[in-house]
Amino acid sequence: MPISLINIFVGTVVSVKLMFIRIFVVLLLLIIATQSHSQIAYKGGVMQSSETWTNDSTYVVYSDLIIPDGVILTIQEGVLVKIQYPMGIIADSGIIRVNGTESDSVRFVPGHSNPGQFWKWEGIIIKNANIENENYIHYAQIIDAETAIKIEDSRNVVIENSSMQDCQNLGIHIVNSSSCYIFDCNIENNYDGIEILAGFLGASSDNVIYNCIIKNQNHNIYIYREEGGIYQNNVIFGNLIGSGNNGIWINNNGGSVNSENIIEQNIIINNGSDIGYGLFLAHDSTIVVNNIFWRNNVAVFSEQKGDNCLIANNSFYENNWAIAIGASSTGNKHLNNTFSLNSIELLGIKETQNVVFSNNNLLHNFGLENIIVNNTSSNLSIIDNYWGTTDTSVINSLIYDSHDDPVMGKLDYIPYLQSIDTTNPISPPYQVIKQIVGNNIQVSWRANQEADLMGYRIHYGNYNNYSFHDNYEIGNDTLFTFPGDITIYDSIAVTAVDSTTNLTDAQLSGHESPFAFAAIYPYAGGDTIICKHLKEFEIQNGNVPFGYQTLFWSTSGDGVFNNTSLLAPIYFPGLLDIENGGAVISLNVVDNGKLFVDSFQLSIIDDPVAFAGNDTVVIADAEIALTEAVAQNFDEVRWFTSGDGSFDSDTLVNPVYFPGNIDIEIGVVFLEFIAFSDCGIATDSIKIVIEPYFSIEGKLWANQRSVNPGVVIAYRETNEGARAMQIESTESDGTFRFENVMIGNYFIYALPDTNNLENLVPGYYANKLRWQSAYLLPVDADVYDIDIHLPENDFTLPTGDASISGHMLIPEQSAFKSDIYCAPWFDDNNNEFCRGGLSNITVLLFNDTNTKLLDYTLTDELGDFYFSELPYGSYIVDAEKAGFLSISSPVITLSPEHKSETGVVLEIDQYKIGISFNNISLENNIVVFPNPATHEINIPYSNPDLISLQIEVYDLYGNRVLKSNISSKENLTASIKIDIAELPEGLYIGQISSSNNTTHFRFVKR
Repeated sequence: MPISLINIFVGTVVSVKLMFIRIFVVLLLLIIATQSHSQIAYKGGVMQSSETWTNDSTYVVYSDLIIPDGVILTIQEGVLVKIQYPMGIIADSGIIRVNGTESDSVRFVPGHSNPGQFWKWEGIIIKNANIENENYIHYAQIIDAETAIKIEDSRNVVIENSSMQDCQNLGIHIVNSSSCYIFDCNIENNYDGIEILAGFLGASSDNVIYNCIIKNQNHNIYIYREEGGIYQNNVIFGNLIGSGNNGIWINNNGGSVNSENIIEQNIIINNGSDIGYGLFLAHDSTIVVNNIFWRNNVAVFSEQKGDNCLIANNSFYENNWAIAIGASSTGNKHLNNTFSLNSIELLGIKETQNVVFSNNNLLHNFGLENIIVNNTSSNLSIIDNYWGTTDTSVINSLIYDSHDDPVMGKLDYIPYLQSIDTTNPISPPYQVIKQIVGNNIQVSWRANQEADLMGYRIHYGNYNNYSFHDNYEIGNDTLFTFPGDITIYDSIAVTAVDSTTNLTDAQLSGHESPFAFAAIYPYAGGDTIICKHLKEFEIQNGNVPFGYQTLFWSTSGDGVFNNTSLLAPIYFPGLLDIENGGAVISLNVVDNGKLFVDSFQLSIIDDPVAFAGNDTVVIADAEIALTEAVAQNFDEVRWFTSGDGSFDSDTLVNPVYFPGNIDIEIGVVFLEFIAFSDCGIATDSIKIVIEPYFSIEGKLWANQRSVNPGVVIAYRETNEGARAMQIESTESDGTFRFENVMIGNYFIYALPDTNNLENLVPGYYANKLRWQSAYLLPVDADVYDIDIHLPENDFTLPTGDASISGHMLIPEQSAFKSDIYCAPWFDDNNNEFCRGGLSNITVLLFNDTNTKLLDYTLTDELGDFYFSELPYGSYIVDAEKAGFLSISSPVITLSPEHKSETGVVLEIDQYKIGISFNNISLENNIVVFPNPATHEINIPYSNPDLISLQIEVYDLYGNRVLKSNISSKENLTASIKIDIAELPEGLYIGQISSSNNTTHFRFVKR
């Protein structure tokens, strides 16, 4: 070798050595520096005495570390424990106590020395523990073990606030151990989460799994009982159990047992993928209550030996299959659960023996069929459930049984609940969507059906493990716009809350619903108003915040779009749109075969309309309520006056105007009413004449003495006839006074109480029975000392047993002043007047030549009148109302054969009061009793020939209101009873018809 090459080679070797020496020195310095901070302690074999590990050392377990009886291993907070392959820590009758804290946990990890190594260490094994040798693990992280913790033949082991992650087999394995407690742990990303085994002649009882997050690949919780094993009184409470092939799998591989285990208030979600279960139930007497089953493949599947279980007060929401009852799974009770939006099947039945399915709420099954399926040949009662509807055709479509396949048994669902059962968990809000509206996020949904709904909550912010960071309480609104910084892609959910208060776990006790997550939805735009004269409308506010395959616009009207596939098209309203006042405009979006539709109302309005009211006359000091004013299609209204008065608000449609001094002095004022909108301006005016007012004073007399009680009415003569203006009651001395009387000519009409004992009748000033001969009193100043002397009957009739009654039809409003006539005149009667007829019309009874006045009465609150206890004879009925010409009735003859006339009809036509009789014949009348009647009438009738009868009752307008048939089998010998309780008050006419005869009767319903 040449010298030059040798020199080069030697130089290179020296350089390489120097490089390695430098690296070694650096590594040595790093090791020395590290060891100065944390020493390495190597542990293995059988411990000879108790030890406490502290965080000033890292502990490396190089061989199985065995803690024997009488020895305690205590591990303090912050300790790092590395375990070499394939070693573990085994407390065999000894004690392990891990004392991590929330801020400084204890970590157990594999002792990998090189990157890229993935082997698992064995785990922590606790054997033969009992109450005396208390084992516990607090605030530990156990990572990458074969099984993180195995508890075998032990009691009273506590694992809390710890995490078991990325283990090859199990997070926790409990074998023949009881009274063990797993609290507040995270058991995630292991193959199985927790396995509990009750082996041959062993017992795993009284264990509690509480408030843990359990999310693993295969079984989250797997429970297995062998022949002779005991598994009872275990509690799985308040956990989040999700994302596994199965949520809870509980299996009895032995003979029949009678034990009780509880699965309560858990959130069991996203288990099963396409083949698994939220809860696989093959063990008897299990209590499954107050859980939320959400988005599982099959929420609950009961298999053989899953007998006599109680499944109650759970929420089944958005699962594929909710409940499947397997063959030979007998005696299970499904009570007071709430089912909502389960997509394929709500209840599949392969066993009916002693199965109960009752008092459940079955909601939001629109468009689904055969969601409850009987797969057996046996019948099953599924009564007293609420189906979200009372339409039996819809309910029948939801059931598959013998009606669909004669081989199958019948599912009897009647009786069913008529409304939602509020003792069940409250249901999630329905059709929750979120949209971009302007620069904000808007969330909306359908209102809940529950009668005890208190309101809703909007949840948002950092959704994780079925929990949100923030929420808003929003009452009963079903639309919410976020005030803060949030995007359409953030998780948002809505819950419904019932009226039960002060519950810390409302969602898991059924008083707050499961989360209903808002789906991203397109937005078509807000409801919009345009003017009729606009020929086109540009849609500008629509948006679709996701990718899609197809977009198109549609309308409920006859308008057209310039391009239906544009997000912002132009719409041209059609003639029908304009005629109908608008149309519904819809944005249709198709994404992955699903159609999304959002709509807004396009309203097309006319120009504004303004009507100030009819010209009117008022007295000088009156405030003027402009109640007749009307405005339409406006954004704003304003009132203006030509005078010096004022409005209580000049921007209201119906304000009050207060005339000013100049208005009163001039005697007239004009008010202008203006309505504004984007479509234009409309105006109208009203003329108000302001007249001075005066008073009328007087006294009511009869036989030189004052009359009380009595009423006095002032009728003003106008171009349209006399009109009642005011009514006053007399004082105790018979005096009366009308205030605020306008200028004009008046009839003054006085009426005594109809119960007066002096046979007094109404009369006009001065001492006139009829208005045509009365004095027309001019009023242009105050009037005093008007003395009205009331007429008397010509003579007193003797008492008899005949009667005349009738009814006053209600006329057009213009024929009477309702505030005067439709009120009691002589007493404090609280009944509503003018009910079906006009009240307080004077009815006069004359002799058959119309020369002698015999009696008078007023129509009552129903418009009816009565003259009773009349002697047999002939009479004429007449009526009196100022300004109206009265046409007397024909002569009415009363006799023993015709004791009562009940068909007299009074009717105002133009300016006349006509009197007629009901058009049914008066012949062959029967007197019914009681009459008037309230609940029923009795019709004396004998039917000895056993003929068939037809009974019909008509109201005063000829409408048939009752019909009844009496067959020939009914031998009537006394009377016919007719139930009239449901009839309105008033006068009625009836007839009894047979094949050869018709008999009439009349009665009054009070």
